[in-house]
Amino acid sequence: MMDALRRRSRGRIASRARASAPSALAVALLAGAIAGAPAGAATVDFEGAAPGSDAAALGAAGVSIEGALVLDEALVETLLGYPAAGAWNTTEGGSQGALNTLSASITLDFDVPVTFLGVDVLTLPDDAGDPGSLLLIAYDGATPVATALFEPGDGSLGDSGQPETRLEVFGQTITSALLCVPDPDAPVACLAPGRVTSFWIDDVEFAPVPEPGTAALLGLTLAALARSRRTR
Repeated sequence: MMDALRRRSRGRIASRARASAPSALAVALLAGAIAGAPAGAATVDFEGAAPGSDAAALGAAGVSIEGALVLDEALVETLLGYPAAGAWNTTEGGSQGALNTLSASITLDFDVPVTFLGVDVLTLPDDAGDPGSLLLIAYDGATPVATALFEPGDGSLGDSGQPETRLEVFGQTITSALLCVPDPDAPVACLAPGRVTSFWIDDVEFAPVPEPGTAALLGLTLAALARSRRTR
C-alpha cells in the first residue's frame, strides 16, 4: 500500500515537472530574446556636429532630423539670453543639443521602421510666460500610432531652470515622428503655426523593428509559455 502511494506521488511530481519544463524553457528563451533586442538600438547625441549647423546635415545613421539647428550651450546663451552654460545639455559631459530654430516642429524620419523612440527634451516658456508643453507623435506612414505629451508641473524643472523630461513612444512600426508644441484646445494635435525656438532636444534613441528571426523567436516563446500555463 505504501509503495503504491509513493509511486503515485512520484508520478504526480514528475508530471508537474514535465508541465513546468516548457514554462521554464519559454521564460529562458524570452529573456534571451529580450536581452538581445536592444543590441540594434542607436542614439544621436549631437556631440559630433558643428555648432550652428542644420540638424538635417548630420548624416546620423538610421534617422534624418529636420527643423532644428545643432547648438552648444554657449551659442544658446548668446542667441536666446538664457543662462545655458553647463545646464542645458541632458547628457553628462556633453554640451550640445538641437533647438527648433528652423521650424515650429522637429521631424524625425527613420531609414527603417522602429519600435521605440525616446528623446530628452527641454521646453521654454510659452507666449504667456507659462512653462512650455511638448507633444511627441509617432507615425506609421501617415497614421498616428502613439503619442507622448509633456505638460510641466511641480518638480519638472531641471538644472537649466527650464522644464525637462524624457518622452518615449512604442509601436509595432514607427516610420517617422514629430515634436511640436501642443494645441491647448486639442492636446494630441500640434499648435498651428506654433513657435520656433520653443524646445530643445537631446539623446534621440531608437530601436529598429527586430529581424524576422528575432520576431519569430519571440512569437514561438510566448506561444510555448501560453501552452505551458494551460497544461498546469
